[in-house]
Amino acid sequence: MIYYFLPTEGIAGGVKVGFQFMEMLISLGVRGVVAIPGGRAPQWFACSVPVMDQERALREITPQDWAVITWPPDLEFLADTGARLAGHVQGVTNMEKVFAHPRISLLTCWESADRLAREEYGRQTVRVGISISAAFFAQGELKLDNEAAYMPRRGLGIATKTARSLPMLNWRPLDGLDEPQICRFLQKTGVYLATSLGEDFGLPSLEAMAAGCLVASVPVKGGMEYLRDGYNCLVDEPENLLERLGRLMHPSQAGQRELMRLRARATAFSYHPYAQKRRLAHLLEGPLREWRD
Repeated sequence: MIYYFLPTEGIAGGVKVGFQFMEMLISLGVRGVVAIPGGRAPQWFACSVPVMDQERALREITPQDWAVITWPPDLEFLADTGARLAGHVQGVTNMEKVFAHPRISLLTCWESADRLAREEYGRQTVRVGISISAAFFAQGELKLDNEAAYMPRRGLGIATKTARSLPMLNWRPLDGLDEPQICRFLQKTGVYLATSLGEDFGLPSLEAMAAGCLVASVPVKGGMEYLRDGYNCLVDEPENLLERLGRLMHPSQAGQRELMRLRARATAFSYHPYAQKRRLAHLLEGPLREWRD
């Protein structure tokens, strides 16, 4: 049995990625469950993975089972269970003990995490990849060039300054919304501003690209494998990003904006759930074959 441990069912990218990862594995014949304190399933996105209370999971898990960790503080008590350990590496911040632990098999979502594990820790990893919900790829909403969105939890100062400098855009914060609400809004939004400097888990920008938004991002860690400055998005330091986005929003640049949006959608298709499911099916015949036992 695969027990995937998460600290919460709340709105966080890591929660959604963990559930969707398990959903794919279960659809491929793996026996698995997500363990959360309280045993409550998330209500902010659709998923069919079984959920159990963390305390019950800790009582039932055996040395023949796998405990999957993605939240570093969980390492201490999961290592004491005697179960086989796997780290689902969505980002690299505060993951030093996970990378260094000799009993943990590392499953990486991003190329940057795989490179860090190899170069700094001498560890081999299994590249399981990452995907975003298929709903973000849907078309049908009228794309409004002057609608802009951002997430205010990190980098609010950058977003505020940009909104004041570019009043020709209608700015909307995306906070506390469930996935269907965010998906519907991004489908009609022209611009998505990513403001979290050094972010190592860049899922919102990828979702915005899939929805056909023009993404303008500050420099990040996770996500630079798909963010290609000047080709399918803008990536720059905050002071330069504001100026470049302003120039790109000039009416004369409408064709360039549309071209970048088309390139963004094409890039995002590499992260469609179907692509990751094919990857996992292949891995279950190789490095992850023990998960099917």
